[in-house]
Amino acid sequence: MINVMLVCNAGMSTAMLAQKINKNCDGYCYVEAFGEGEYMEHIENIDVILVGPQIRHLIPSIKNATQNKIPVSYINPMDYGMMRVDNVIAQIKKILEE
Repeated sequence: MINVMLVCNAGMSTAMLAQKINKNCDGYCYVEAFGEGEYMEHIENIDVILVGPQIRHLIPSIKNATQNKIPVSYINPMDYGMMRVDNVIAQIKKILEE
C-alpha cells in the first residue's frame, strides 16, 4: 500500500479529500492530511507528498526538508476544488512511475 501525505494550510477540504481518496482507492493507497506546520512530525514511511494548490510555493522547502527522497507535487487546483478523487489517485500513480 502506498502511503500518501496531503499537506494543507489547515483547511478542512484537504482532510475531506483524504477521506474520500481512502474510501475510493480500492486499497491502493492510504492518505493522511496534515497542516503545513505539522507535516514534518509525520514524515516517516511516506511514499508521496501532495500539497494543496494554495501552498504549492512550499514544494522546494519540502523537497529540501526530505532531502529529495520523497516525491513532492501539488494537487491540480480543479481536482482539489471539485474533490476529483480519481484524478488525484491517477496523479499519485503517475508520480510513482516517474
